[in-house]
Amino acid sequence: MNLLTLRRAALVVLVALASVALTLPVGASTAQAAIIDRVVAQVNDEIITLYELETEARTFLVQQGRNTRVLDDPQRRQEILGEVLEDLVDRLLINQAAAEIGEQVTDAEVDQWMSALRQQQGLSQEQFMQMVAQYGIDFETYKEVVRDNLLRMRMVNLSGRPATVADAEIDSVYRRRFGSAGKERFITVRHILVPVEGREASVEEAARERALELRGMVESGTSFEEVASEHSQGPGADKGGLLGEFRRGQLESSFEQAAFELEPGELSQPVRTPFGYHVIEVLESEERVADSAQQRRAQIRAELQEQAMNRVVETYLQTLRAKAFVDVRY
Repeated sequence: MNLLTLRRAALVVLVALASVALTLPVGASTAQAAIIDRVVAQVNDEIITLYELETEARTFLVQQGRNTRVLDDPQRRQEILGEVLEDLVDRLLINQAAAEIGEQVTDAEVDQWMSALRQQQGLSQEQFMQMVAQYGIDFETYKEVVRDNLLRMRMVNLSGRPATVADAEIDSVYRRRFGSAGKERFITVRHILVPVEGREASVEEAARERALELRGMVESGTSFEEVASEHSQGPGADKGGLLGEFRRGQLESSFEQAAFELEPGELSQPVRTPFGYHVIEVLESEERVADSAQQRRAQIRAELQEQAMNRVVETYLQTLRAKAFVDVRY
């Protein structure tokens, strides 16, 4: 229920109560006759009444699954009504700012947003309405809540204050929670292999010299693909030495250590593995989020996005308050 609806409801109730008071017999107690609704805040030329505030507070408690009897405790009542009143003032400020520029959220936009949410949750219209009802709120009131939130986000966006989250922020939170950034480096690698066919030192040295010779051919301008296709005796020779894309833990340890130290386009010195001597070149190197970390990082991004949006909204509201007349009397 928005403020205008609440205000109209309050007016109807007050008129009805006033009529009852006028018909009370002479001598009726003051407690019976003095049914008072007072102004608890003024925002520019609009007011918020105690009736509106209490009604909104009860709705707020029901939506949270809390007992409205908590309002019977003076201290808790003061805290809850103060919190709800602040939100009502903020809503009025945003609604007034939107009215000044003719900005509004149409019924079609509200329906479109709810339809997208319903489809995302995989719910039928009936199931969606039942879900809303579980929060103790009727469907029309829920639509007004959606309208208020959409208008708030639209006005914040129009103010030119982006709520962005950098990957570095996600990395930092991920490290604090899980000990790493949840990222892995992937390299696309190719090689030229000269096998060592024997245990003699002379055979070992000859293989290494041959690897250096082939490396020199590439450095002199012969394409890596050509040298690998004609001279490599390892896997991928028919593809110009291309082995494919790998992350750590997928390659032979000596080969992997050398490969992950290379920059794209850089040639390694001959690297000895159980298969012989390799001349390695990294074609591409890219850091990506590991599959196992995707969901965790998505959750962290959502949390940080919400925090960033709250900061942006608060900054925007401070700007509105600075230009408005706000008199809180509660």
